[in-house]
Amino acid sequence: MEPVQYSYEDFARLPTTVFWIMGYDMLGVPKTRSRRILYWIYRFLCLASHGVCVGVMVFRMVEAKTIDNVSLIMRYATLVTYIINSDTKFATVLQGSAIQSLNSKLAELYPKTTLDRIYHRVNDHYWTKSFVYLVIIYIGSSIMVVIGPIITSIIAYFTHNVFIYMHCYPYFLYDPEKDPVWIYIGIYALEWLHSTQMVISNIGADIWLLYFQVQINLHFRGIIRSLEDHKPSVKHDQEDRKFIAKIVDKQVHLVSLQNDLNGIFGKSLLLSLLTTAAVICTVAVYTLIQGPTLEGFTYVIFIGTSVMQVYLVCYYGQQVLDLSGEVAHAVYNHDFHDASIAYKRYLLIIIIRAQQPVELNAMGYLSISLDTFKQLMSVSYRVITMLMQMIQ
Repeated sequence: MEPVQYSYEDFARLPTTVFWIMGYDMLGVPKTRSRRILYWIYRFLCLASHGVCVGVMVFRMVEAKTIDNVSLIMRYATLVTYIINSDTKFATVLQGSAIQSLNSKLAELYPKTTLDRIYHRVNDHYWTKSFVYLVIIYIGSSIMVVIGPIITSIIAYFTHNVFIYMHCYPYFLYDPEKDPVWIYIGIYALEWLHSTQMVISNIGADIWLLYFQVQINLHFRGIIRSLEDHKPSVKHDQEDRKFIAKIVDKQVHLVSLQNDLNGIFGKSLLLSLLTTAAVICTVAVYTLIQGPTLEGFTYVIFIGTSVMQVYLVCYYGQQVLDLSGEVAHAVYNHDFHDASIAYKRYLLIIIIRAQQPVELNAMGYLSISLDTFKQLMSVSYRVITMLMQMIQ
């Protein structure tokens, strides 16, 4: 039995669901009035908590009275870089009209019939289980960073009969002997909503980027397969020219869509990559300083998922770079000997356009590819080594 071929809406389910976690609806899906109000209130609470937490953190850094050891310095460095990284990505996805416009264009281009979807092998491009698990682990490890302190406090209560009132972020000061319990609960609520805003902004923006890039890659593969399968002949020249004209138009359209994608994500992509590398460095150093603790274990998982997050962005950037170039190779290997002169001119247009690689780029000049990932990890390793030598 032939498996069900995924629709375009099936692809969109993962990125939209992730953003729903913080009450943000990327595609403006119609909802009842009560649900809209609840989403708006929750989204406001996340943003307000984030603003309060960032404000308190900045106050502690300016005050500089409570940051009195290397471990705290590295912790604050981690928080600052992660906040910059998350806020940069959140600012990117606030381009709602541009994202919805690109989504609509890709939805129109998506194969409509079952046979067409089978030909384009849409199921091969669908979110893999390993990718979904990666997203779950990333969000789960981030949750553990927040709830880890209260778990430690509960364990201390059952082992030593003392609840130590630990919480996640160092810029909130709580003294159980002076402050009432409701303040501790309020701090934890702020930290939870603040963390939700940052974590979902961070992973969610990258999922939307990958979602759009996967769709564009799918169509480039479709062009390559169509050229490899088609055998033109002067006997049916008119049909052949219609076929190749559609390929030329689609190639131009895909380049335009990639430019739209770069216009949305490219401006912040460079800063996102740099701050993600900085987060990996500071978290790694902080984890090494802390040693084998529950917090350290959750941070190790967090580092692993963050590295994979960067890798996937670079991997799919490499794919579109390779696929756009493979279009020319498909034309070279195309059996066009029996085709008309007009048909061969169309092929020449495709080859010329394929010489200009289509790429995912940052700020219009840095191509995102696997080489970018290698360079980023190499620099990160050297920075981690340097920081550890300075601390020791």
